[in-house]
Amino acid sequence: MSLPLPAIPLPNSRVDSSIFTAEEIQEEAMRLQRAIKQHQRWPLSACLNIAPLTLEINRLKEEKDVFLIAHTYQTPDIIYGVADEVADSYTLSKAARDAPQQTILFSSVRFMAETAKIVSPHKTVIHPSPEAGCSLSDGITAQDVIDLREQYPGVPVACYINTTAAVKAECDVSVTSSNYLRICERLPGDRLIFVPDRFMGAHLQKALEGKKEVIVFDGECEVHAVFTGEKVRNWRKQVGSELAVLAHPECGADVLEEADFVGSSEKLIEEALRLGSEGRPDVMLITECGTAERVLAESEEELNLFGACVMCRHMKATHLEDILQALKDPTEDQIIEIAPEIIDRAQRNLEEMFRLAE
Repeated sequence: MSLPLPAIPLPNSRVDSSIFTAEEIQEEAMRLQRAIKQHQRWPLSACLNIAPLTLEINRLKEEKDVFLIAHTYQTPDIIYGVADEVADSYTLSKAARDAPQQTILFSSVRFMAETAKIVSPHKTVIHPSPEAGCSLSDGITAQDVIDLREQYPGVPVACYINTTAAVKAECDVSVTSSNYLRICERLPGDRLIFVPDRFMGAHLQKALEGKKEVIVFDGECEVHAVFTGEKVRNWRKQVGSELAVLAHPECGADVLEEADFVGSSEKLIEEALRLGSEGRPDVMLITECGTAERVLAESEEELNLFGACVMCRHMKATHLEDILQALKDPTEDQIIEIAPEIIDRAQRNLEEMFRLAE
């Protein structure tokens, strides 16, 4: 593997391990190591360190009837240690909505936890890391959307799901990286406004050329903005024509032009696993590092992952200790609260997304 991954997150504090037997801790550590499948980066000693934390979190989840969901970009100890469901934004939105539990703990960034509250306003939604933002959601305000509507009256506004509840309330429909093209094609009229991702917006402009005019807001994901077409071409020269380049649609046009496959995090994982099963092990994943971690853990074949993934500092803000603390005694800012009038309008936005995507 030629893909440098971030350092593993070791716990800064420990739970009282005396509540678990040595055999329970050993068995949990071995479970974690088998699930993560990175024995050099996650040796048994590291898994033994975090085993009491994962055991205690899983015990509390059951005791308090909490459904813990995590985005793909979270670290492997969270994904394979304590999460009940792991996916991209769209799937997790539905999971939060459909879960029978009345308490959702969302290990992710803030806008995702807000989305869970919008689709499940009657549930308690806990977000362990209130400071974990997103360059896309932080880069646009509700007033920006209001101003765009005034400038282009009557034009539908589609927002990437990486936006706050207040922004969603001002838009007609949300989209995700797995459904943005399908939904935008189905919107009425021959013009649309797309916010806030200018890279995904440029991809839409190209895909809908001759069908719709796409007016794009100037925002970007700080992770995917780092990748360039030149870097991809350099890797192809080093590895050879057998290298399969898989890119997330939040990347720039020069990257997407070099890619063999463009899709959401879940689609990238599926494609990488498919290539491995077909004896095509040389893969370059152009997205956040968590996607590569999942591919390594979930592949039955030996894959050669090339390139340099980019870590999202916001997605990596959450640690097992944060989850444990939030489960035990969430602070006021860890419990998602949204004004009812914002929820009502944002709900219509997301209901339209579900309707048009399915």
